[in-house]
Amino acid sequence: MEETPREEIVGEAERPEPGERSRWIAAVAYVPFVCFFSLSKGGDDPFVHYHARQGVLLLVAEVALVILAIILELTLGRLRLFGLIVVGLVQLVTSLAALVLAVMGFVKALFGEYWHLPLLGEHAHRVPGLGAEDR
Repeated sequence: MEETPREEIVGEAERPEPGERSRWIAAVAYVPFVCFFSLSKGGDDPFVHYHARQGVLLLVAEVALVILAIILELTLGRLRLFGLIVVGLVQLVTSLAALVLAVMGFVKALFGEYWHLPLLGEHAHRVPGLGAEDR
């Protein structure tokens, strides 16, 4: 079992409670393309930038999934029954997964919680922001 570094434990305990404005701006970051608004309006608020960066990652994943669906439609979709079933299932599962993640992120941000998106959240620090620390 992997142990959590001491810096992360201390860092989470010292995080200030985000204000209502920050929570709302962070929450709308999970709406597609609004994440850029959240990045620009977040100022120097680390809570907003945390969720806005995850919103950008979710948007990139959604665009990649749409491209995958188009490729599957143009290839496997040409097969009569098998193609229809495979393409339909892939589109349904990926769309529902993106929707669930966006709703969970919205709710977690609205309640002032730092929440990692599964598979994507660990890469959020790589997304460039518009805050003072990135200038």
